[in-house]
Amino acid sequence: MAVTITDVEQMRLLVPFTEHHDLHMTRLSGDWRLVEVCRIHTDSGLTGIGETVIEYTWGRSPEDLKERLVGTEPHAHLWDASLGAGPEMALWDLAGKIAGVPIHRLIGEQVRKHVPISWWCLDMAPEEWAAEAQKALDRGYTSMKLKGRPWRDIHAQLTALEAVIPKSMHLDIDFNSMLVDAGTAIPLLQELLSFVNVYIYETPIPQGDVAGNQQIRRHVPRPLAMHYGTPPIMTALQDDVCDGFVVGGGLAKVMEAGTVAAVANKPFWLQLVGLGMTTAWAAQLGAVLSHALWPAITCLHIWEDDLLTESPVVERGYMSVPEGHGLGVTLDEKAVDRYRLDGKADRPRQIFRIYWPEEYGDQATSTYAGYEHDLQRGFDLGNDPRFVRGSQMEIENDDGSEESAAAFSRARES
Repeated sequence: MAVTITDVEQMRLLVPFTEHHDLHMTRLSGDWRLVEVCRIHTDSGLTGIGETVIEYTWGRSPEDLKERLVGTEPHAHLWDASLGAGPEMALWDLAGKIAGVPIHRLIGEQVRKHVPISWWCLDMAPEEWAAEAQKALDRGYTSMKLKGRPWRDIHAQLTALEAVIPKSMHLDIDFNSMLVDAGTAIPLLQELLSFVNVYIYETPIPQGDVAGNQQIRRHVPRPLAMHYGTPPIMTALQDDVCDGFVVGGGLAKVMEAGTVAAVANKPFWLQLVGLGMTTAWAAQLGAVLSHALWPAITCLHIWEDDLLTESPVVERGYMSVPEGHGLGVTLDEKAVDRYRLDGKADRPRQIFRIYWPEEYGDQATSTYAGYEHDLQRGFDLGNDPRFVRGSQMEIENDDGSEESAAAFSRARES
């Protein structure tokens, strides 16, 4: 008997970050605390659930979502990426519940029951990275993805990390193109080889720089990861510009990328950012994608709550694929009520002060204000040196006072 969608609920939540992440995530251009939970109801009594990190997603929910879905069958929309991340997830959750199977049974042959998953950190002070590493180890993780930024002393950061982690823990460093070119990147990447835990370098220079990435691969004996699709996949494979990929997006795109990667024998990690439902979704996909061999990135741990009645458990770097129907997880309704957002979410502006070592001049300091794109622009323009040993960054939140506003204005003008 056909099942018909009777209602669609979309609830906006404001889910706070955990310690360390609460200070550093504030500087991102998008507010990752904003989460939309989607519930799709049917005349069968079954309900599908999904979520979207509204300001960091491959696809937001369209304004006419309810109009497009109500009165139709869930299966008619399963591969429609235009519905956005959360609704797509909810529809597949619903399809699994209707069929009485986990999602992975609907999308492919299961190749693993446990999927690798990684801890994630924005750039932080060395002692904060070390504290995050200890949390990761305590919660069963064996790898961390870290953001390498030109305003930090990455040698000091990695030294602090390696003082508290075992040699078996892998560190993957994402530079987001901030090493600029091969001539700048190769010397630093070679220096970092002295840190035994460093395993993968992601996007050290712009991915479209095919010749530059080839140079890096020739001179740096570590795997190089690049986001799938840039450069075009046939160029990436023919010119062999990387060792593996970062794969994200809607299900159709992920499955296509996973198939191509398998044919080319290239490993990848799934990068599907979100809380508990997204992490369960990533596990369902990872269960059937043979070359999803590198640890997935969902950033689950940066929020204070995963919105589930039972949190995912990580052991020795792996989480079990949920075997319940659909996503295999249950939404915590009390958490939804607790974090529901009715108005507007405010974020403090920030002032960034970078203190340079003595050879750059007595009390040499660079000051920026706003968000990370304001900070990054100064380095993109060549106003400051990159990855300097001995540099330190201090972050100050605008607390709303007149004094803070005046300090922010001065920083803007400097």
